Amino acid sequence: MIYPYNSTISLGTVSLNVTDLAKMTTFYTSIIGLQVLSQDTTSRQLTTDGKTVILELRQTPLPANKAYGLYHTAFLVPDRHSLGLVLNHFLTRGISLEGAADHGHSEAIYLSDPEGNGIEIYHDKAVEHWDIHDNGQIIGVTEPTDTKSILEQLTDIPKHFLLAQDTRIGHVHLSVKNALASSLLYQKVFDLGDKMTIPSASWIASGNYHHHLAFNHWSAPYLKKHQEGAPGLAFLTIHIETPLLFSE
Repeated sequence: MIYPYNSTISLGTVSLNVTDLAKMTTFYTSIIGLQVLSQDTTSRQLTTDGKTVILELRQTPLPANKAYGLYHTAFLVPDRHSLGLVLNHFLTRGISLEGAADHGHSEAIYLSDPEGNGIEIYHDKAVEHWDIHDNGQIIGVTEPTDTKSILEQLTDIPKHFLLAQDTRIGHVHLSVKNALASSLLYQKVFDLGDKMTIPSASWIASGNYHHHLAFNHWSAPYLKKHQEGAPGLAFLTIHIETPLLFSE
C-alpha cells in the first residue's frame, strides 16, 4: 500500500450501487478507461493494473433519489501527460465534460457517469507549487486550466485508451448535511488534519497531502438521507498504515 506525503492513510476501492450494471460497466471501461478484473451476475470489479480493484459496481433494484452521499470520486493519474491522454480521449470521443480547473496543487477534469455520480480525474503538481502554510493548511484555488498546453505536450498517443496503470483513488468528495460536523468527525476518527475549510465545505488529509476527503453541503436543503442499497455510493475504503490509530 502506498502512503505518500507522510500520510498514514490511503484510499482504496470505491463501491457504487448502480441501476444499470451493463451500461455503467461500458461507461467506466470504454470512456473512463478501467478494465474488468472480476465479475458475477450482480457486480463488476474494475482495475487499472490488473491486480487492484479501484472501483466496484453493484447492481441495485432500488430507484434513484436525490440523497446525501457521493459528490465525486477522484481518480489520481501519475502525471500531467497521463491527464493529457485522458483529456484527448474525452475530446476525441465527444464526451460531455462539466469543467476543468487548476486548483494550485493539482489540475483536474470533471464529468459525471450516466447515473449522475461525479467523477474527477486529476494529477498532482510538484509540491513546490502548492500553497502550503505554516499551520499545515494547503490552500486550493479554482482557476482555468491551460488545456492547450496539456494537449500540446502529448506524444505517442495510443490507439486504444486506458487509464494509466498507476492510477489510484486520490480522494473522495462527499455531499453531506453539515460539512464542518462531518469534517470534524473524520478528523477525529482517522487523525486527519484540516487543510482548508470555508463555511460550506472542508478539505482534510493525513500528513502533507492537500486532501484525502472533502465535504460540502452546497445542496443540503434539497437532499434526503441516503437509503442503504440505494444508487450512489455503497462504501469507500480507507487503508490505515498502523492499527495503533484505533488502539487508544
